[in-house]
Amino acid sequence: MCPMPMNDYYVLKKEKLKSFLRAAMGDFCLIGPVEEKNNDFLLQETEDPEKINLNYDTASNSLKEFLFPRREKIFSYESRPGALTKIIPAGDTMRRPIIFFGVRSCDIRAVYFLDLFFGREPRDMPYLRKRNKSILISLACNRPPMGSCFCVYTNKSGPFLQQGEGFDLQFIDLSSDYLVEVGSSKGKMLIKKYIKFFMTAGKDAVNKIVVLKEACLSGFALKYDLAGVRNKLKNANLHEVWKELGKRCTNCGGCEFICPTCFCFYQQDLKSSKDKGERIRAWDSCTFIGYSRMAGDSATHEKNSDRVSRRFFCKLYNCYSWFGVFGCTGCGRCSFVCPVNLDMESFIRSFTVGGAFKPLLKEL
Repeated sequence: MCPMPMNDYYVLKKEKLKSFLRAAMGDFCLIGPVEEKNNDFLLQETEDPEKINLNYDTASNSLKEFLFPRREKIFSYESRPGALTKIIPAGDTMRRPIIFFGVRSCDIRAVYFLDLFFGREPRDMPYLRKRNKSILISLACNRPPMGSCFCVYTNKSGPFLQQGEGFDLQFIDLSSDYLVEVGSSKGKMLIKKYIKFFMTAGKDAVNKIVVLKEACLSGFALKYDLAGVRNKLKNANLHEVWKELGKRCTNCGGCEFICPTCFCFYQQDLKSSKDKGERIRAWDSCTFIGYSRMAGDSATHEKNSDRVSRRFFCKLYNCYSWFGVFGCTGCGRCSFVCPVNLDMESFIRSFTVGGAFKPLLKEL
């Protein structure tokens, strides 16, 4: 961890956590991990801080659906005879500022990635309006949450984050207390506003970070070289690889929709009457054949193999070229939704272990 001034670390007693959240809910909406049936955790809004449960590995959903919803209105329009069409931008859909609490490091880094994409020119205001009203409080992982996690090899995505890597506050579990690290002016403001719940951390508490981090890193069984994978994507002849993987992909779109960093969308104008309508945007998938369909019903990526290639090139090559970070945070979610095991971890494993680029994907 980078050395930090001691006044940027605080301690929150665990018995005070719910009181802190309850107080914060007077000014903020609260979204955090809530346990549903069958030990399934979802990040969702709650009015009861008692429902927040930090004893979880990875939530089934991510922050993407709150900041970049599955479907949202961009503007409405009215056609007027003899005049320009009147455009009415969609209003702010956030009732109040939001605290995203107890979010895993990989999901914080996913928001960092979406900030890079939607923050470039022309800036995407529907996203940025929501993002500017949000505070991100991460929960560091004291152990690798799942066997398919590989965040430590992607974009510095975990298990502990450092300054400048996207969090406003970072909570670190010290058994009876939480060590709270300030990561931004927003985080500092929140601590100041609710300072009665916090104490300045001592050196002993801060020094535990290194021990906890090293213990967690030792638990990662998977060791991957994404820079090496990127180099192979650039320089190797992978025609047979894409052909094989194209046979497996069912084009269900599950990997893109559950991915916390996928940003593709389509836009559509929907008429509500003869003179009125609205423009909406909704998530899209680059593995759908309709994704690149153009006028005349032609498509640039008609073959399954081409669409699979496009997805992995985007995540592991193009995104790094555009933004300097990979388009994957190693969260492992796609490992659970892909019906044919064509997930990011399996693909990266095939390049890391597979010698001459032979895909060694997990057997169906």
